[in-house]
Amino acid sequence: MLDLGKILTKFENIVSPKICNELAKKTKFVQRSTSKLQGYEFVQAMAIPNGFIEAETLNSLAVRIKKINKSCDLSASALAQRINTEQAEAFMKACFGKTLKEIIRKDFSYLSDLVNFSGFNRILIEDSTKAELHEKLSPEFEGTGGTASKSAVKIDYIFDYLSEEFVHMDFFSGNVPDQTISHRIISILEKDDLVIRDLGYYALARFKEIEKKEAYFISRFKDDVLVYKSAQATEPLDLARFLEEQAFKGIIDVEVYIGKDRYPIRLVACLMTEEALNKKRRKANRLSKQRGRKIGKKKSSLMKFCIFITNIPIEILSSQAIMTLYRARWRVELIFKQWKSCLSLHVFKGYNRERFHCFLYGRMIMILLIASITPPLMQYAQILGKELSCIKLTNYLIADHALARAIVEGDIDQFIEDLLKDVPRRLCMDKRERNSLRKNMREEKSYYNEFEFMELHANIA
Repeated sequence: MLDLGKILTKFENIVSPKICNELAKKTKFVQRSTSKLQGYEFVQAMAIPNGFIEAETLNSLAVRIKKINKSCDLSASALAQRINTEQAEAFMKACFGKTLKEIIRKDFSYLSDLVNFSGFNRILIEDSTKAELHEKLSPEFEGTGGTASKSAVKIDYIFDYLSEEFVHMDFFSGNVPDQTISHRIISILEKDDLVIRDLGYYALARFKEIEKKEAYFISRFKDDVLVYKSAQATEPLDLARFLEEQAFKGIIDVEVYIGKDRYPIRLVACLMTEEALNKKRRKANRLSKQRGRKIGKKKSSLMKFCIFITNIPIEILSSQAIMTLYRARWRVELIFKQWKSCLSLHVFKGYNRERFHCFLYGRMIMILLIASITPPLMQYAQILGKELSCIKLTNYLIADHALARAIVEGDIDQFIEDLLKDVPRRLCMDKRERNSLRKNMREEKSYYNEFEFMELHANIA
């Protein structure tokens, strides 16, 4: 596992006494050589995955720092004086930047199991998740209000599904809409990239920019957007009626024009199963009641369809492959679940601004490290005919501080040897009847079950 060794050696160098102490001096976190607390043990305690994140206190941090450096015996109050400073925040930010620069590079092997989608350079999935904060942090990170917290942080994450590699991450106030930050991905796009995002990022201007970069996109369709049959059409389509007329065996795949400037787009849709439709209606009714609104006639008539828009030509991907690819977006949802259930990303205690940033950068460094370790281990599991469980891997890394000890004691090789032994026995998914997401992708299983299209014209909404 050469790649795994490279990644962990790079990280070991980043959190080494030499690098950390240099950054600590540069950011003035440490200004005296006689200081009890140096940069090395501070980063070790803050950034290496451990099993006590949710219950983290300044006292537990001080205890962990002393285990790393026995001569650094700080009280919780003394540590508070160091962590609640702009210099501490600047130091952790510099460590995060160093990790980002050194670990996340394209010099490792790629996963090769999704050969049916290898025509794309990358499959970039972007999504965001929130963590509620103490209301005293609202001047820095404003929340959405209402029943939610007055303060929240939103973490926007971009991920390449082909290689399972992290691409970009940033954070904002919790009240910043996804649509407002939808332009961020444009600057990192390369030719033949594919972008997959949910409706929160929907913006016609962004679709045009993606196309200008010679890249592709797949998005859900927003039901309030006007659709035209041709560029010259003056009246928008009755979309529900149009889709029913175009459907063949439950599938619709047509070119249409959307928006005021009649942007040409490929529209792919399918009829939903009765079970899925009923579930969708229950959810829509529940949300409309919460907001004190009624479901519009147009939205109600379109509910029976699962609708996507894309600029991928039919010669490159079939309609079923388009719908299959969109389900890859759930990989990021699983990553967020992993962050929250294992790394407690949604739990941040305290209200001091600088301390919060220190914890946030520390948690983000953990995320980068785990995200970098995952692809080579997934590849190794595939060689063994198994599929890695990312939740099990994360729990393994934080359970008994094995990774932290290996880095502190300089015993990375033994850690890798033990880890590889445990992959087939403890870190892979259990056998089950239901396919994993990645297996569904390999087999191009879509959102619908193929069935003969029945005449629906008598029931046109």
